[in-house]
Order: sequence, then structure tokens, then C-alpha cells
Amino acid sequence: MFRLWGKIRKNNKTVRDITVTSEEPGLSREERLQECIQKICYEFDLQRPMWLPNNQRDYDKYQRVELIQDNFIETIDFDFLELELIDE
Repeated sequence: MFRLWGKIRKNNKTVRDITVTSEEPGLSREERLQECIQKICYEFDLQRPMWLPNNQRDYDKYQRVELIQDNFIETIDFDFLELELIDE
């Protein structure tokens, strides 16, 4: 099971959070990550963020990433979206 924790952070506080899972058999680790990001964005009513090379480096190293305004085309009303791998 692949579980990802998504948190909207504003002024050093968690405004909203959700945990989503991917149990689809046959998907790669990257495909499971993208599926979970899609679920989190749907629940938070956000556009899907751009996944940049520095995001991939942070995710690979820490299993955690902060998506800031640079990752979104539309203006966001929070500081960042934090994604953290809970279980794989």
C-alpha cells in the first residue's frame, strides 16, 4: 500500500490535511505518487501542480516535498502544499 499525506500550510499552521492511498496493482512507484497527488488536488479543489526537478530531488531524499506558488499556474491562497510519504 502507498499512502501519501497532503497538508495545506498557511502561516506555519496546517489549514487542511488528508491522507490518500493507492492500492492499484501493477503501478510503478511514480505512477502511485501521481495518482495520490491527483486525489489530494481533487479533494482540496486545486489544479495539479507542476512537478519540478528540485521537487523530485527532495522527494527522493526525504520522502517529503513542499509545493509553493512556483509549482502552480493559478494563484494560491496558502503558503505551500506539503506532501509526505507515510507508508510504502
